[in-house]
Amino acid sequence: MVSKEKPPVDIVEENDSFIIIMDLPGVLPEDIEIKGDENSITIQGIKRPLIAGKYVIMERSTGRFKRKVVFKDHINIENAYAKMENGILFIKVPKAMDKLIINTKIKILIRR
Repeated sequence: MVSKEKPPVDIVEENDSFIIIMDLPGVLPEDIEIKGDENSITIQGIKRPLIAGKYVIMERSTGRFKRKVVFKDHINIENAYAKMENGILFIKVPKAMDKLIINTKIKILIRR
């Protein structure tokens, strides 16, 4: 089953940063790719079936997912970081705060 699911996100704004929270139960950190630039972050990956075999019923979504988050303020993608806890992805992204923004794309690794 292939899903074009857009996992829901919560975005919390702090004085100097944004925190993105995304539920990704059953998704391994190595199956997630996070990239960003000066005003957005794209999270994509794949949720694989947990057991190989012929499914009689498959109601839990599997397949690829992709979600892009665009911010109202410029962000400092170079200092962003991500972590996974109990199937929940947390990405902390500092605001640019008057720093020079260079149009660049950066991959964010998930800390363990």
